[in-house]
Amino acid sequence: MGRRIIEDVKITNAILPSEGVAAATPGEGLAAHTIEDVRDVAVKFLKKQPDVKRVNVTKLAQIDPEKGCWEVEAEVYVPNATIQALGLPVQKEVLDCKTYLLRVDGLLNVTAYGLRDLVAGESEIENELHP
Repeated sequence: MGRRIIEDVKITNAILPSEGVAAATPGEGLAAHTIEDVRDVAVKFLKKQPDVKRVNVTKLAQIDPEKGCWEVEAEVYVPNATIQALGLPVQKEVLDCKTYLLRVDGLLNVTAYGLRDLVAGESEIENELHP
């Protein structure tokens, strides 16, 4: 109990948390960003959107290691639009959770984002149109 998995499993070129993601691929300038860097970019970008109260990153995946591209999934909490529109008095603010997908390039720029359900629906339509 209390042992780290890295001690039990022998992995070639293991990446320790303090080394970041770039440690496994030395010499690649674009892919030299850590998971923390990508998470911070996504959180800062989403917090700039109107009425956002809180952001939780739920998933990070490097989709193109050569170019350093990442896909980020995040929960964004915003005030309930119905309660705001009706002007209902509430003792505690009611927040809705919306899940967003973001693409971050090797230069840590957000290149695309959208609601997960809409992005997933568009890719299904695209697959049906162009099999």
